[in-house]
Amino acid sequence: MGRKICFHIEFGERELIVDEISEEARRCGITVEQLIKRFIVDAMEGDSDAESIPGETMEDFLVKNGALTPKK
Repeated sequence: MGRKICFHIEFGERELIVDEISEEARRCGITVEQLIKRFIVDAMEGDSDAESIPGETMEDFLVKNGALTPKK
C-alpha cells in the first residue's frame, strides 16, 4: 500500500458535533474515522441541498445552525 495522507481536525469544547459524530458512528457500527471519510466523500459529490439559518454575527450563525452551543 502507498503512503498515507493524514489530516488533523480539532474541535472546540463548545462544538456539539463531537458527540454527534461519535454517536452516529456507533449507530452505523463503524469508527469515527470511517464516518468522517464518508462525510468527506458525500460533501465532495456536491449534492447537498441543506439550507442554513441566517445569523446577526458569525457567532450567532454558528449557534443557530448547530455548530456551537450558546455562550454561558
